[in-house]
Amino acid sequence: MAVLIEATAILIRAAAIEKRIPSGWKALGEVLPLHNVCSDDELVSISLVDPASVREQVEQLVSLGLQFDWEGDFEDIAFADQKRGLLAQCEWLEFETANIGIGGTPPEVAICRLAGSQSHELRVPEGWRYQGSLTEQFGS
Repeated sequence: MAVLIEATAILIRAAAIEKRIPSGWKALGEVLPLHNVCSDDELVSISLVDPASVREQVEQLVSLGLQFDWEGDFEDIAFADQKRGLLAQCEWLEFETANIGIGGTPPEVAICRLAGSQSHELRVPEGWRYQGSLTEQFGS
């Protein structure tokens, strides 16, 4: 599967949630923002506009038990930008763009999937629409 990337997205490896966080998804849900979050069976994407919010969210995730180091340990958490792609090399992620129109026509959105995933289903935040989205405003 794949998840939508808008603005700066924090990406979490879903397998790490049950493995590292006591109370798993329930505990994660308590620290996630109310909007701009989506997940598939493999990744969670949290799209944030403000760099300070990105840092604050990552610190909350680490406090839950996820593994991450600002110096480059992207074991459980990584980052992607809707225009620039992965912000640092991460072997477990693939970044690309995909057309979401009828029959694979434009408009185009930025997406990430777990490396090697063959599913082409796209997950977006609840209530997300292309019209008025960050992708429509700034492109992919």
